[in-house]
Amino acid sequence: MAMRTLRQARWVLLVALAWGCTRHEAPQGLGRRVAEGSVLSLRASPDGAYLGFLHRCQRMKDRTLPPGTSSCELAVVPSGGGAARRVAGGVTTLPQGFAWSASGHVLAALADYDHVEGRGALVLWSGGEPRRVSEAVSFYSLDRAGSQAGWVTEGQLYVARVEGVAPTPVAGAQRVATFEFGGTEGVEILARRSARAGGELLAVRGHAAAAVTVAADVRDYAFAREGRRFAFTSGKSQSLSVASADGLHGAPPLGREVRAFLFSPRGDAIAFVADATPGRQGDLYLAAPGATPGRVARRVGELRWSADGSRLAWLQDYDPRSRTGTLALGGLGVKPALMARNVSDFDLTSDGRSAAFLVHETAGGYSVDLGLAQAGGAPATVAKGVFGFSFSPDSRWLYYRTACVREAEACDLLRVPASGPPPAAKPEPVAQGVKSFEFAPGRPGRLLVSWARKDRLALDLAFWEGEKLTAIDTYALPGSVQFLGGDPGRIAYAVVEPKRAGVYVAGVP
Repeated sequence: MAMRTLRQARWVLLVALAWGCTRHEAPQGLGRRVAEGSVLSLRASPDGAYLGFLHRCQRMKDRTLPPGTSSCELAVVPSGGGAARRVAGGVTTLPQGFAWSASGHVLAALADYDHVEGRGALVLWSGGEPRRVSEAVSFYSLDRAGSQAGWVTEGQLYVARVEGVAPTPVAGAQRVATFEFGGTEGVEILARRSARAGGELLAVRGHAAAAVTVAADVRDYAFAREGRRFAFTSGKSQSLSVASADGLHGAPPLGREVRAFLFSPRGDAIAFVADATPGRQGDLYLAAPGATPGRVARRVGELRWSADGSRLAWLQDYDPRSRTGTLALGGLGVKPALMARNVSDFDLTSDGRSAAFLVHETAGGYSVDLGLAQAGGAPATVAKGVFGFSFSPDSRWLYYRTACVREAEACDLLRVPASGPPPAAKPEPVAQGVKSFEFAPGRPGRLLVSWARKDRLALDLAFWEGEKLTAIDTYALPGSVQFLGGDPGRIAYAVVEPKRAGVYVAGVP
């Protein structure tokens, strides 16, 4: 598509979206309003069946809180339409205000939230009437299946079945600050006591079992994705240990002075940064289960696994002042390869075979340039002055924003093949003036594209597919736009325009 055609498409899109602005009635988009009124936050359930939203809000006057923090009423509405149901009042707009389970549509929220004390009353909803289960809750979480809820009240850890069984205090789990659900076998919960209580890590095999102390002075802890193993740093030297969820005693510590660790998505390795000292970054180690870790790089800052866990990328010789380092790519049984220097951000294709990265160039004037390289190949510069980039989920394309104006609020969106552009070939233009883009789940050739408005903090929305833009709606609340239940053709969003304010659902085949 030529640049002129793209400009015409953008103009036609905005005219089509704003046709009603010259009329008395409100403009219409593809979306259908399922709840009316001003909304400050919107989150869809993982199955796409329900939408949780905060409305009827009152701004908090406490200057110590983030700007815009409000206390609101939480409600849910079926995404297919129907009556909205009130779930709780006094819910904060901060992230801890409410959350959905990882699957299904179980909703947890803190009602009557006290921003000074950092606690509220835990309310659960999974259909029907909401259930208020505990007061003065400072931390809560839902297990992966959405069948159990856990929370901390006055330092005591409680667990309850979502469907209404009375909560059970976990024996030996007092003075708890945080916790995390794991898998359904072996250790099901890891909980950490506050630093004042020694920072002890506790393990619970089931909500009816007593907590067992695993280690003291624990800073970081996490389950692997499948929940069969967990890792933690402990002691004065912050040594890293890995244990099986079937048994609390793991192998000897893997490293000392560990500042970060990361399980492979497929669970066959753990990467960690150890031997850190004041003023010096730690070194990167990699280990398979039960094997002795091997050092793969020195002075490492950030690290990231590819989605399939076959490759690991990291920044070595890292400078924390500029937040840049030398990008390298490796993995278990894979010889590390250097990609580029002065890199601040990077992304990998899902199979880890291609890497994209931002290079800070100073020769001939300062510029942040996008580079692209394949494992074992020489890097190539894709574009200069890039703000935001991402590989498509199918690893076919690299999309990026460049030629930005309005403090990167409006940029040209282009793409090149993930394997690298052919010689002398120009990048393929997608859209102009773009604020953000997101890939449709299961349909990598479709993008949800947004444009930032100038008249207020809001977005105009469209789908891009097959070199064609399909207008969706205008004045969407930033942060509210999301796909429903993995459906590439259904999105939910909140509209902030007063005449049309509310929660909307739009569908495009």
